[in-house]
Amino acid sequence: MKQFLKSLPVGIPSAIIIILVTYLSLSSDPFHTKDIPLFPGADKLAHVIMYMAVAGVFILDYAKHILPHHAKINVELALTVSASLLGLLLEIAQLVMRNGRGYEFWDWIADTVGALAALLIVRWWFMPLFRNYFLGRHRHSHKHHHHHHKEEASTN
Repeated sequence: MKQFLKSLPVGIPSAIIIILVTYLSLSSDPFHTKDIPLFPGADKLAHVIMYMAVAGVFILDYAKHILPHHAKINVELALTVSASLLGLLLEIAQLVMRNGRGYEFWDWIADTVGALAALLIVRWWFMPLFRNYFLGRHRHSHKHHHHHHKEEASTN
């Protein structure tokens, strides 16, 4: 599995999640749930979870691309905003397409909350696990290399 994940070209996971979320957002009833009674706010929770996935995949796709370097917060913020904008564009598409789905401002707010939650969870909890999975022991030598390099520069 690790070899498959390492060999997966950067951008493919992001493209897959965009296609999946676009399908789920624009098809009239993707899971045939119209007749299933759900708890109040279930659709908002679904939006939060979907956009946690979108932003999380965007951020991890980028992080894998720049390994062994660390992800930069400004890029992660831009990817989070991109996930939120995808949600807004899909809400507008629902409005324009008139396929039984409607634009809801609060759906986009839920998308944005999910994207921000992903940023927080991935950056401050999951990223060390992710880096360790892909880099293993090399992570320590990478840090040591930078530290050693700085010492050399200061002695010259």
